[in-house]
Amino acid sequence: MDDDIRKKLKEFSEGSDTIIANPDDIENLKDQGLPIRVVPSKTISELFQERLNSALDVAQHLPILPERLPPAIKSLYQEIRECIFFGLNGAAITLSGNLIEFTLKHVTYVKEAGGYQKYDSQKWDEFENIEFGTAINRAKKNGLMPSKMAKQLDSFREDIRNPYSHYNIGKITQDVIAGKVKKINLSTGEIEEVDMPAKDNPLIQAQVKPWVDRQRVLGVFYFADTIVKFLIEKLDDSLMGKK
Repeated sequence: MDDDIRKKLKEFSEGSDTIIANPDDIENLKDQGLPIRVVPSKTISELFQERLNSALDVAQHLPILPERLPPAIKSLYQEIRECIFFGLNGAAITLSGNLIEFTLKHVTYVKEAGGYQKYDSQKWDEFENIEFGTAINRAKKNGLMPSKMAKQLDSFREDIRNPYSHYNIGKITQDVIAGKVKKINLSTGEIEEVDMPAKDNPLIQAQVKPWVDRQRVLGVFYFADTIVKFLIEKLDDSLMGKK
């Protein structure tokens, strides 16, 4: 290997916390005698300690679990909170979309049925199979949400729920740009500093998605919390004959 390229690679690695390379290039570098050490994964004990410290910090920022929730909704709430505690932010965002969708279907079903006591399994099966957009319109039609909230939910469906539900990583990371990235040509040793939009580079997408998830998760969960509380309260008022 060219000593100049070896020197540059060493300089870059010492000042960096992330290095992205084509797997074939890694193998070529190994063949040329560059010592590449594989960093072992963290042990279970190390991961749990790291997650514990993070959970203690994030717990104080989570919304309080609402009272008198139906069991299925309460269970989903708890699952989302546990995902956030353990740093599974992408999963928490996906489940927050599920929480809103399930609650929409639940309150609309109960309203149309005329109360919690009038459970009809066939009717509920119908609700479980309707799409998110249809659930929004049906809840609105039943007077369970204003038009403004319906529009907010439709935007949420397009911008958050669908990309995370289908793991559209390109759309999730489309607004991120990795700035001033140093690229080295292993053949010539030429160095170039560039900005790399995540939307154009799958390698960048994989690196930045966890960061995007961390920035987004609390806002998404708070949004879901607000929607759920509103819908449950609206349903209760409706069943009690309130406008």
